[in-house]
Amino acid sequence: MAIQKPHDTETMHYSISGLSVQTHPDRMVDVKERLHKLPGVEVHITEASGKMVVTVEEQPGERTMVDTMTQVSQVEGVISTALVYTHQE
Repeated sequence: MAIQKPHDTETMHYSISGLSVQTHPDRMVDVKERLHKLPGVEVHITEASGKMVVTVEEQPGERTMVDTMTQVSQVEGVISTALVYTHQE
């Protein structure tokens, strides 16, 4: 793992993770609105059953991925979250 320095762009990494999020179906609209307020979070697909496909992006130099995924799981109305995909470059 590369050691990150604030101004060393060669060791800065961009990360993206894909999550499967299950919500209470009657709370899905509210959950979607709350998720969109979290930095780096985007909701891509929703189903009437309450299932959502969500991505979390972390910009170079940030160390927020785990905290943001935790925030997603703690949004009121979320039943469960599962990490489906992660990529770093």
